[in-house]
Amino acid sequence: MRQSAPVLALALLPLLLFGSTACQSAHEGAALAPAAAPAVPVDDGAPGGADEDAAAPAPGAPAGAAVKDARVGDPVRVRGQQVGRHLQAVLTAYVDPAVSVDATFAPAAGKRWVGAGMSFVNVGGATYGALGRMWAYDSAGQRYPAVKTGELTTGKPLVFESLSVGGRAEGWVVFEIPENARIVRLQYQDTNTQANSGEGFWTV
Repeated sequence: MRQSAPVLALALLPLLLFGSTACQSAHEGAALAPAAAPAVPVDDGAPGGADEDAAAPAPGAPAGAAVKDARVGDPVRVRGQQVGRHLQAVLTAYVDPAVSVDATFAPAAGKRWVGAGMSFVNVGGATYGALGRMWAYDSAGQRYPAVKTGELTTGKPLVFESLSVGGRAEGWVVFEIPENARIVRLQYQDTNTQANSGEGFWTV
């Protein structure tokens, strides 16, 4: 018995050391668990949460959803506050620079024209009045209004005073910008468009 006690103690020593190390590792791991847990998505009021909105919400999504800018060829539904006043707008083409068919008609010195081919269809239930305004935004955030021009080499200017239900209007909208400006975004803006709806924007 006197000889077996030291032997038994030596045999148990690695187990005791292993048990102590294991308990210490488990405790440290438990302390790290909360920090390693994934963050809870913030509910912004849109169905599906933030990930679904970031994926590809359709143009014309309800206000409060993260609406992405459309691109050339994408239809954008512009919903008005008044019942029956709705347009479907499409940026059909974009040219830089835009050139007049009249060689004597040109932008001011130090400026150039860019042109947006637009198509508007009245998809509401009432006659749509005069066209709203359009803006071009450069990479610095400066915006430029549409300007009146004659016919371009790409087509005629967009003009309409009213659009009946189901009616379509097509043509070119022109913006005069500084020679060194880089246009990155276009906007259709109507006084009747729902505020902060995120609608009416195209990336170019």
